Amino acid sequence: MLNNMFMSRYFQIILPALICLSLVSCSLMPDEMRTAEQVMESAPDSALTILQQLSPDKYSSESNRALYGLLLFRALDKNLLPLKPDSLINFSINYYRTHADYERLAYCYLYKGRAYKYNFQNEKAMAYYLKALDYAHNKKDDLLLGRINSDMGDIYNSQRDYMQARQRFILAYDCFTRDNNSIPAYYSLIDIGITHYASKRYDSAQIYFHQVYRQAKDSMTTGAALHEIGLCYYHAKQYDSALYYLRKVIHYPYIANNRAIRYYYLADLFFDLGRVDSANYYALNALQYAPDIRTQRECYRILVNSESKTGNIAALTQYMAKYQDCSDSIRKIDAQTKGSVLETIHITTNEVQKSKKRLWYLLGIILTGTVLGFILFIQLKRRNKTEINESEKQYREQKADIRKGVMLNHRDALLQKIEKTKKAQIPERKKASPANKALMDRKLYDDLLHLNDLEFFYREMDVVLNNLVSKLNSRYPGITEKEKIWCCLHLLNLSTADMYILLDYSVNGLKTMRQRLSQKLDLAGVSELNSFLHKIISE
Repeated sequence: MLNNMFMSRYFQIILPALICLSLVSCSLMPDEMRTAEQVMESAPDSALTILQQLSPDKYSSESNRALYGLLLFRALDKNLLPLKPDSLINFSINYYRTHADYERLAYCYLYKGRAYKYNFQNEKAMAYYLKALDYAHNKKDDLLLGRINSDMGDIYNSQRDYMQARQRFILAYDCFTRDNNSIPAYYSLIDIGITHYASKRYDSAQIYFHQVYRQAKDSMTTGAALHEIGLCYYHAKQYDSALYYLRKVIHYPYIANNRAIRYYYLADLFFDLGRVDSANYYALNALQYAPDIRTQRECYRILVNSESKTGNIAALTQYMAKYQDCSDSIRKIDAQTKGSVLETIHITTNEVQKSKKRLWYLLGIILTGTVLGFILFIQLKRRNKTEINESEKQYREQKADIRKGVMLNHRDALLQKIEKTKKAQIPERKKASPANKALMDRKLYDDLLHLNDLEFFYREMDVVLNNLVSKLNSRYPGITEKEKIWCCLHLLNLSTADMYILLDYSVNGLKTMRQRLSQKLDLAGVSELNSFLHKIISE
């Protein structure tokens, strides 16, 4: 009886103590790192100071060493400092990958990607961003997803892939908004606007910039919005308005190399205005504020042109050499594989890996079935082979449906814009003569489809119509520009009347053109053109 009472009291006292000790040991984190993590958002400079006073070698626990590397890179990034050394973040990546801590692994991939992005190694940066995106989607961390999409948008934007960039910036804005993080959300709106004016849609761009200007509460964000408002006017060649805003923003606070960028654009504007001395002054000042390689090149371009006008051959020779050095570096950067290509490869690779996992699983079932007998093994093998083929078939059908849906969405959006604009012009059209109506239609399509800029039009059509123009160029080099344009407009479901105007054809002229086109495409007749074109965009 006494023995049972003693054992009961033993378990009442010792067992809870053991459980508490186990829980504490599992969540143990050094006080210094806990403090650094707590103040990371509010005082990143203090967090960095704490972490730099520590040494990862002092931690015997691999988990603490991994966390130290992640926190240090996070603090360095927030303080706009180089993300070094690689060995720390590499250790963190290996640890979190091995221990399946995918949330922290996603953050490690983000900072690894940024380390490459800041050094203009866009291929490697994109590879890590895509890995980070894979794990971030699983955890649904909006702040992390916003940062990844924003960084990917920056790379697409630098590669002049403005549609892809805009999509990423929109995703980033949605993530930051859900996270109630207003400042990065404002910068995402600015980035969206930049993709619009880069595509010569200046009015659309100004809507985003002015929205941020009205809503921003801090001078840093306000200055960023003012700067882009000025640049939008500059690219639209409204130099007086551009000069007003670009001068005004000089006095706003800045981060990193923003002061250099502001000075450079002022220099470029003054040169366009013929004020060579001012252009020279601001270009030289821009070089004093650690500009990036692209800003450096443009500053040297301005200086070369300025010295050429003043006849200073010695200075011109010096700046030309530096301009050439920068241009050589930028050519290497621009020669890297496009982010859209890398993203497509990444998605395809993931699908292949998933298929391989499924295949191994099925093979495991088959091998297990051999234990039960040869007959059962044969039955399982046949069933699994059927499942694999069906899975691949469904995957191909789903992929085709998605691609078709995207094309239809793009096409419907364009047609809705055209219809909406035409409705808005109804009062004006009623009063217009037939000739003026034709001019109005021509202007409408130039504004919405950019038919006056064939390179831009073809690029947009490649996006909307699954690389139709590129396929026609490579397979049928003999077709004319008007024939290519007709193919695009036909697949956009434009009316025949509009095509007469846009292609400047009569009824017989259009009929003749279609007959010639069908012959160049080796078709039996004009009636086969529609099915032929739909087949090309479905490939």
